Amino acid sequence: MSRRTLLKYGVALSAGLCGVSQLRSCKRPGRLKAFKPNELDKGLVVARGEDAAALTREAVQALGGMDRLVSRGDRVLVKPNMAWNSAPQYGANTNPQVVAEIVRMCVEAGARTVTVLDNTPSDNPAPAYEASGIAEAAREAGARVPFVRPDGFHMLPIPDAEAVTAWPFYERVVFADLCDVLINVPVAKNHSTSRLTMGLKNVFGMVGGRRGELHPDIHRKIADLNRVVRIDLTVLDAYRVLRRHGPSGGRLEDVDNSREGARRVVASVDRVAVDAYGATLFGMAPGELGFIKASHAAGLGEMDLSRVGVVELTV
Repeated sequence: MSRRTLLKYGVALSAGLCGVSQLRSCKRPGRLKAFKPNELDKGLVVARGEDAAALTREAVQALGGMDRLVSRGDRVLVKPNMAWNSAPQYGANTNPQVVAEIVRMCVEAGARTVTVLDNTPSDNPAPAYEASGIAEAAREAGARVPFVRPDGFHMLPIPDAEAVTAWPFYERVVFADLCDVLINVPVAKNHSTSRLTMGLKNVFGMVGGRRGELHPDIHRKIADLNRVVRIDLTVLDAYRVLRRHGPSGGRLEDVDNSREGARRVVASVDRVAVDAYGATLFGMAPGELGFIKASHAAGLGEMDLSRVGVVELTV
């Protein structure tokens, strides 16, 4: 860390780490996770078809295959959206078939452990974990599916932040001694505050604190949180697309499962490019979304799809 970052971290500590909601640990943080060295292609793959699991496997294979990211003995963390007490057909959570297939690929690549978790808005995450279908599917595929620990959040400074200079992050997401590979698996849906939620916004489930305080100036804050979290691969579930009344949904008529507007899985090591493509599924240009522009400006990825190698597959 630079001297400036260390000073910012000291200020955060003196502000009272343990006073933040969900932050009950004052353990000294470990070394922050870096990006995992890998040989995955730097482009973006869009797989279309009828089988969500097959789309997921083919999308990752087209990037080079999971064994080019996950090494034998790695500890892998898979972060879906499983925040809502809602069945898969309502499109509020990541498709369980997509999550399970990622788990299977990681196990096949030799991962020591694969952990699937989300910090849900509710103090009782069990209903969302089970109703989403993700917990059962992930366990059957070979993953551990724990709840986040209230004492597992650590206040960290955000270097070069625009809107939020420090925030509590979950230890399994950010510390190198707990996570070798981080795979972000969001679902594409409407959001009442940020307009859309996909890969960049899914980082909210990796942090603690009073997350409602992140909603004012949310676009720059999404980018700021992403400055800290080192995501190695983003796989966007667009098999079902929640077009209205997100993020929680609740009406089948708001869910698009058509061949024209959905039934896709999008994968890339570039989280900004994934969201840029996702915006087009809603008829938006990437530049219409503040969090995509802010994340691109922060150097987190490419928002101009004409500069990204986009491969489209039919499975």
